[in-house]
Amino acid sequence: MPLSRLCFVLPADSNEIELVKHDNNHVQAQTPPPPPPPPPKDSFLNTVRRLLHRFLDSKWTGCCHYNSPTKHYSGLFHDTAGVELWDKEVGSNNNPRIFSYAELYIGSKGFSEDEVLGSGGFGKVYRAILPSDGTAVAVKCLAERGERFEKTFAAELVAVAHLRHRNLVRLRGWCVHEDQLLLVYDYMPNRSLDRILFRRLENTGSPPAVLNWDHRKKIVAGLAAALFYLHEQLETQIIHRDVKTSNVMLDSHYNARLGDFGLARWLEHELEYQIKTPSMQKNHQFRLSETTRIGGTIGYLPPESFQKRGGIATAKSDVFSFGVVVLEVVSGRRAVDLTYPDDRIILLDWTRRLSDEGKVLQAGDNRLSDGSYRLSEMERLIHIGLLCTLHHPQNRPNMKWVMEALCGNLHGRLPDLPSFQSHPLYINISSSSSNTSNSKTTTTRSTATTTAASDSSNFITATGETIYATAENGSSSDTNASNKSSSRKNIFPMVETPREISYKEIISATNNFSDSQRVAELDFGTAYQGFLDNKHRILVKRLGMKTCPALRERFSNELRNLGRLRHRNLVQLRGWCTEQGEMLVVYDYSANRLLSNLLFHHHGYHNNVRSVLKWRHRYNILKSLALAIRYLHEEWEEQVIHRNITSSAVILDSDMNPRLSSFALAEFLTRNEDGHHVVIDKNKSVRGIFGYMSPEYMESGDATLMADVYSFGVVVLEVVSGEMAVDFRRPEVLLVKRVHEFEVRKRGYEEMADWRLNGEYDEKELVRLINLGIACTRSNPESRPSTRQIVQILDGHDRCFMEEGRKKERREEWRQRNASSLSLIRGIQALGIQ
Repeated sequence: MPLSRLCFVLPADSNEIELVKHDNNHVQAQTPPPPPPPPPKDSFLNTVRRLLHRFLDSKWTGCCHYNSPTKHYSGLFHDTAGVELWDKEVGSNNNPRIFSYAELYIGSKGFSEDEVLGSGGFGKVYRAILPSDGTAVAVKCLAERGERFEKTFAAELVAVAHLRHRNLVRLRGWCVHEDQLLLVYDYMPNRSLDRILFRRLENTGSPPAVLNWDHRKKIVAGLAAALFYLHEQLETQIIHRDVKTSNVMLDSHYNARLGDFGLARWLEHELEYQIKTPSMQKNHQFRLSETTRIGGTIGYLPPESFQKRGGIATAKSDVFSFGVVVLEVVSGRRAVDLTYPDDRIILLDWTRRLSDEGKVLQAGDNRLSDGSYRLSEMERLIHIGLLCTLHHPQNRPNMKWVMEALCGNLHGRLPDLPSFQSHPLYINISSSSSNTSNSKTTTTRSTATTTAASDSSNFITATGETIYATAENGSSSDTNASNKSSSRKNIFPMVETPREISYKEIISATNNFSDSQRVAELDFGTAYQGFLDNKHRILVKRLGMKTCPALRERFSNELRNLGRLRHRNLVQLRGWCTEQGEMLVVYDYSANRLLSNLLFHHHGYHNNVRSVLKWRHRYNILKSLALAIRYLHEEWEEQVIHRNITSSAVILDSDMNPRLSSFALAEFLTRNEDGHHVVIDKNKSVRGIFGYMSPEYMESGDATLMADVYSFGVVVLEVVSGEMAVDFRRPEVLLVKRVHEFEVRKRGYEEMADWRLNGEYDEKELVRLINLGIACTRSNPESRPSTRQIVQILDGHDRCFMEEGRKKERREEWRQRNASSLSLIRGIQALGIQ
């Protein structure tokens, strides 16, 4: 039975003893014992009470308020028999939480040296077994003291608490105990990459197992995916600034998981077409410091970090560090290894010389047995690593390009490498010791990791509002010196996770669900906009049919999982409410309107100008939507089949950036011990919106990734044509059927374009989108492209259409596969329903 609440029972004072009422309605008098002598000032009881009061008063508890009014509900649904939804169970199961020091102390056997997983400048990491459920976790203890290290702790906490990606280490929670700061992460059985990659002879004298080539390729690809997510798939760009093998953790299947965000830097960034994505949490207004010290490790720091002027934290800094890690993975040796001769101490400089001499394969790990890898793959990885570590940042690729190159999705050869004879050396090494020219670090013959810290170089950061605080977030210019000694609870920003919002708050925000606040009809309910606390703009989805058990189950499913997703093109959950028998889902809201409203309201006007969605916005919406679906299918911690991708599920903000919503029907798949996804919802009833459901899904009820691809294809055709997926006013009710007939007749592509565009579109992009919509809506799911291929196609790689030589469907074949849809349409038409 799952634990839903944890209660601390403390010894009561004498004046707290009251009559206790039992379930059998009789009252039993409790005789108070003689009053005990007053406890010592520093007794255990007083200490615990002080800690609890301090905890309740602190800003760490976003959902707990000391002296707050007592709630008069139990957190359960009561009006439908057999359906219970605990408020603590919803939205919080997988979100970071506050751990007690006691459970971490017990789990780590008193922070025993036998449980130490690793150590560094920050302190130590311990393995702990949580006494509550037996889960293994890693506890990172911050060893240093002082405001700078507390801010590093806060930066890492706030960062990873909001990140959700399969290649990032997941934060389970944190603990602040007296002067100790602890972060709790998922335990990684295979520890860090450097431990496995660089291990040599064991104590037994026998050679250790060598990391095989397939694992190495998977690790590099996973790390690239993590950095691409940080750089381009969040509301704000995150620059890690400390990418190295010791910060790459490995799970039981050797999947790479990037960790250690203590030095990270967060920047607001521009989208394509110079469209800016607003910050999601307007209540977090951290001013980034305009100057900061450079932090990182020699061997991974980019050359620009050593410059006296102009050192700028950019995504290309992470690309450089990633390139060094790639070279380490291929060679099996450290970036800086003082056990080698002088001309081979710096891995990058040595590899560059081998490249100029045409002997680049000599950099490969000689412990790999012949035949266990392809020479072409090794050479390609080294080539990519050298491209990422070019001297000038502007010449390095971005992580999106790197991902495509690693997956072999780039057509043609990789860009040629320059002659590195003209490149300055990364570091000059002499046989004794040598100082880096612009750094305070001295490199000597030692096996210790060397860390650079330069006061002369500043990172330039974004100004204005961001979600996250930074590692060295200094005081703003208007801060008094007296505030520098503020308590720890004021130093740490509050980590907000989805919470329960009171019915009273929602009534106030939506003006009692007035028609003036109504935005649209969404899946199973109506959406209202408003302002929470008069400052946070929210979208409230009010579900209808509140007594339907099946709908309650969907509501619970959506809340449990949506808070675990984080992508710039997915709607973000802020909270929920189950008071008054209601089922209310609350999202952050920066929307202008639904995509369906802009596409199909032909007579809509805005400021006396006909509101027509421009072609560049249409194309950008589809590109962003494809990235969101790829995140759900391939990049999240688990896997999500949305099952409800429609134009009404796409919310557009004022800059026409899309956010996918409507997760009530989504199926969240988990992985078993072998890494395969397991279907939890075995109910094969068909659930979805007619016109967007694939033929095989309507027949079998099996939700698959290809069913989502089909739905996306329908949305593509809607965006291109401006016509609805289902329109009973037309002879051909289904849009996909009209498009199929168009394909069979071989008519001109311009006939499919929305007439309201007046020919203002890119012809090449029009042809690409029509072909993509047709490919995605093939009746045979095996003929449809994957979401990864869809992203490539939208990036301009049209050759993906020809990979499998997809053939056109004959009319009879199409009708046979779509018999269920055609039969349903005939039935509706017979009833005279329009």
